[in-house]
Amino acid sequence: MPQLFSKKRGWRYYRNLIVFGVSTLSIVLYFGLPLLQTNYKTHPFRFPIGSVSPADLGLDYKDVTLSTEDGLTLHGWYIPSTNGAAVILAHAFNGNRTGTIYHAALLAEHGYGVLLYDTRAQGESEGDVYTWGWEDHLDVIAALEYLQKRPEVDPERVGALGLSAGAGAVLQVAATTDEIAAVVAEGARWPTFGDWRVTAEPVDYIWMPTIWLMYKYGEVTFGIPNPTPLSQACSQISHTPIFLIAAKGDAALNQACFYAASEPKTLWPREEAGHQTDALFDYPEEYEQCVIGFLDQALLRDD
Repeated sequence: MPQLFSKKRGWRYYRNLIVFGVSTLSIVLYFGLPLLQTNYKTHPFRFPIGSVSPADLGLDYKDVTLSTEDGLTLHGWYIPSTNGAAVILAHAFNGNRTGTIYHAALLAEHGYGVLLYDTRAQGESEGDVYTWGWEDHLDVIAALEYLQKRPEVDPERVGALGLSAGAGAVLQVAATTDEIAAVVAEGARWPTFGDWRVTAEPVDYIWMPTIWLMYKYGEVTFGIPNPTPLSQACSQISHTPIFLIAAKGDAALNQACFYAASEPKTLWPREEAGHQTDALFDYPEEYEQCVIGFLDQALLRDD
C-alpha cells in the first residue's frame, strides 16, 4: 500500500508545507482579491437602453446630452416641467437611466420636470472607467446646469433623487452647493474606506486590510484620492432639505449621514434586510405620500 507521507521527510516538512500553503492563500486573498474587485467594479457591464423610453409610460420627453466639467458627454431624457420645478434622477451602479423611469413617471404625474441620465461609464454615456462614485458629482452638476437653463424651470426649484451610488452623488453635491433645493437619497452606500468603517460590524474587520487595499488600488487606477467620506460630507449640508431612505443593510451609514446633516432632514428606515432601493415598488402609496410631499414642501412652497 502506498504511503501518504514519506518517513524520510518527517512531520516538520509537511508542517512547513501546510504553513507555506496557508500563507500563500492568505496573500492571494488579501492582495489579489482586492485587485480583482477593483478591476470588476471599475469596468461595469454596459446595460443597453434598448427600445425602452418614457413614451412607454405615456410621457412626452426629449433626448438630451449633458457636458461634464471634465469633458464627458452624458446621454439622457428630459420630461418637461409643468409646475416650474424639476428633479434630477441619478441611478444606481451597474445600471442606466431606465432604472429610474418609474420614479420619473411618478414625478411627472405631479407636474415635475425630470432629467434622467446615464452615469459616466454606464449606459450610453462616455467614460471608460467607473470611479465608484468619486466623480459622479460632476454628472449631477452637469444635470443641474441643464435644468437651470430650461425656460419652464425656476432655477431655484431644482431637486435631486438618487438611488444607491446615485444617492451618494446627490448628497456629495448638496454638501458643496446650495443650488440643489432638495435631496431624496435612497440606499446611499459607502463610496470610501471611511464610510465602510462606519458600516462595518466587528466581524467585518477581518477583511479590513483587503477593503483598504481595494480603495488604495482605486486611487492608483483613477489618479485621484479618496473623496471626503459621505458621512462627513453630510455635515456640510446646512440648508438643503434632505430625505433619506434606508433598508437595514444601509442603516448605519444613512443614520450617520442623518445625524451629521443639519435640519431640515428626514430619515425613513425600512425593515428589509440588505441593500434595497425599491421602496417605490414595495410601498407605492407611502412612497408617493412621503417623497412627493417632501418635494412639494421644499420646491413648490412660496416662502
